[in-house]
Amino acid sequence: MKSSKLLVLAAVAAAVVAVPLVMAQNADKGRAGETAQGAQSAPVDKAQSEAEQKAKRRAAAAAQDKAQGGQQAEPREEEEEEARRRR
Repeated sequence: MKSSKLLVLAAVAAAVVAVPLVMAQNADKGRAGETAQGAQSAPVDKAQSEAEQKAKRRAAAAAQDKAQGGQQAEPREEEEEEARRRR
């Protein structure tokens, strides 16, 4: 009976020590995952930023054309202009 109490006490003590250690290790892995996820979101942010800039340029060009009363640039011309900007 005495040895079973000691065995239970040792198991409880091991659990008390092991649980915080395991939780700390899992927390570190979660932070590493967040960092990796943040690195993956950077290209998404860049693409979104470029798309917003593109939309702003198009809106500005459309407003300028409307103000001048001229015809809108053909879509092909816009695509060529964007290709030139990329180079």
